[in-house]
Formats: sequence, structure tokens, C-alpha cells
Amino acid sequence: MQFANYFSASIISFSGLLIGIMLARIAPEEQKPLEKYFLQGRKALLLAIFAFLAFYYFNNYFNLLVLLAYLIFLLLIEYKLKDLFKKNIVVYALLGVLFYLSSKNTNLFAIESSLMLLYGMPTASLMYSRKEKNEYRIIFYNIGFVILADLLYFI
Repeated sequence: MQFANYFSASIISFSGLLIGIMLARIAPEEQKPLEKYFLQGRKALLLAIFAFLAFYYFNNYFNLLVLLAYLIFLLLIEYKLKDLFKKNIVVYALLGVLFYLSSKNTNLFAIESSLMLLYGMPTASLMYSRKEKNEYRIIFYNIGFVILADLLYFI
């Protein structure tokens, strides 16, 4: 895969955060009633990302074991950290690594990048605060996804 295509896919996957911010700005009155659904949606999308990766790496037991350890670590971060900004810094950095791992198979790459796009929407909707005007903070804190995914491409 060429770097231009890979970089574009990483930017598009990251743009789920921008879409989530726009949705929160358009309908701020819906943020509070839908909060529990956003939380459950994030967890379901995170599990779906790992489920597709596990099905792809199932033929090699060592890869599957590493992937399951990675999943346990990510789920511990998801459930133990209370601050949503700190949690998402780590989660998006780890998703950058998964983005790179999925780039070896074109079909898996399409599925994973679209799931990461969908994961960003409820995440940004949960983090956005109209009072604080923190959209730049959301983007800046999670840009590690794009940086890490693109740096791994060159290694």
C-alpha cells in the first residue's frame, strides 16, 4: 500500500472525532439523554475492532495471544481510568498500532478503519463540552493516533 493511501485512511479514520464534535455542536440537547448509549456504543465498537483482528490473526496462536493481551490491557484502561481525556490519549495511541497491524490485509484494513471512524463519533460526543469550547483540546490530545500510525508505516 502506498503511503498516500495509508495516510489518507488514517486521517479519515481520525475524522470520526471531528464528526462527533460536529454532532455534539448541532444537537447539544441530545448529549445528556444519549450519554449511556454513547458509552455502550464505544465499548461495543472497541470489542468489534478486536473481534475482527482476532479472526484475522486466529491462524497464528502467538499473534492471537499477543492480541488478547493487548485487548485485556485496553479494556483495563477503558474501565479503570475515570478521566475521559487521559483514557482516550492511551486508547487512540493503541488504536494507531492496531491501524498499522490491519494494513497488511486490504479487507481487514477497510473494516478496521471504518470501525475506528465510528468509534470516534461517540467518543468525541462524550468529551465535547459547549461551555469549555474544548474541540481543539480533543483533537490535540488524540492526534497520537495519526502520528503513531504513520510512523509505524515507515518502520
